[in-house]
Amino acid sequence: MTRFFYGYWIVLAGFVTLTLSSGLTYYGFSVMNKPVADWFGWSRGEVTLGFTCFAVAMAVTSPLVGRLTDKRGPRQVLIIGTIVLAVCLILLSRISSLWSYCVLHFGLGMAMTILGAVPISVLITNWFHRLRGTMQGLSFIGLGFGGFAFGPLIGNHLIPNLGWRDTYAVLALLSAVIMALVILFLVRNHPRDKGLSPYGAEATEMLDAHRLQAEKAPGLSLKETLGTSAFWLISLTAAVYGMALTGGLQNLASILTTKPEFTAGDAAFAVGVVGLCSAAGKFVFGYLCDRIDPKYTTAAAYAFTGLSLAVLMLAHSMYHLWLYGILLGLGMGGWAPNTAMLANRYFGMRQYGTILGNIHLIFMLGEAVGPALVGRVYDQTLTYNTILITLSILCTAAIPLIIIIRKPVLSFAGKNAPRS
Repeated sequence: MTRFFYGYWIVLAGFVTLTLSSGLTYYGFSVMNKPVADWFGWSRGEVTLGFTCFAVAMAVTSPLVGRLTDKRGPRQVLIIGTIVLAVCLILLSRISSLWSYCVLHFGLGMAMTILGAVPISVLITNWFHRLRGTMQGLSFIGLGFGGFAFGPLIGNHLIPNLGWRDTYAVLALLSAVIMALVILFLVRNHPRDKGLSPYGAEATEMLDAHRLQAEKAPGLSLKETLGTSAFWLISLTAAVYGMALTGGLQNLASILTTKPEFTAGDAAFAVGVVGLCSAAGKFVFGYLCDRIDPKYTTAAAYAFTGLSLAVLMLAHSMYHLWLYGILLGLGMGGWAPNTAMLANRYFGMRQYGTILGNIHLIFMLGEAVGPALVGRVYDQTLTYNTILITLSILCTAAIPLIIIIRKPVLSFAGKNAPRS
């Protein structure tokens, strides 16, 4: 009888972690910002400063999380992230000013990064040599499922019944309890911690897995990676993609309530559709990344995202909200598996976590700009249409730029590699 491989519990742990971190922060903002803004009388530009701080924190924290994960292992990183998330959520229940709102959203951005794709990607990569893309895709479903689970829960149930302050407090308790159980009972950094080998690897290859990955695994150093055109094309197109993803989603309630056909409840519904389709997209893109070059799956994600913004601009019925949610969900679903597999395939495992963290830095700077840009343009023009179509065009223009990237020749540590 075949023994159940413990790595599948690691995939589940990654799924639960990403469901919580995305649902309580990224998707939570899209339904929490309007009641908070209404309470304090903040403008749309002012309230989206919170998400800008959130995304800037994700950007500046990503390289540090990558290095810390490479050095200390994912489990210790997840413990830190759990503490940061719970503390920030409980303090948000007591805010009284815009500056404290922004500071704590900076903290939430740190928490999502520390509990995010970088440590989970390293964790899955440690446990699986075969089917890495598929297993990462299964874990990364949590990034979308968080929106499906928590968007409607927060927007349609917790806030109407508890108010936004008590909602933050409940979410703080929920995150602390669930993550403590996941880290304590499920998360292990490496198969050797359980006396196992990674899935698809021969046991003899894993006599010294840490040395093999850090010293002998083929790949580029961060310095070598920064000298390739592939890194900059991946990162800069990802920044445009990130701006398009968040520009519409994090202003969704405000955008839809300018149209007489929609209410704030419709926005919460749309967030749920985005989350559900993002969850499905992560599995599909992860599966495809095991079989075709991830630059092509990345191009598809850019196309879905650009189309979603055009649909949002023209939306005037629930049919259009469904279409918007499906397209944006599929576009968003490609982010984590595509980025993880691009970093692995194009730059290798030598400094994988660090390189992935730096790609995320630039992507998240784009995410930081998107919501604030859309909110500010609306405050000046009183229309969302111009900025939405501009972001749609920019996202579409990124497609040929990602397709032309070339793979550098990977070296072993201590040997020079040709640049792309």
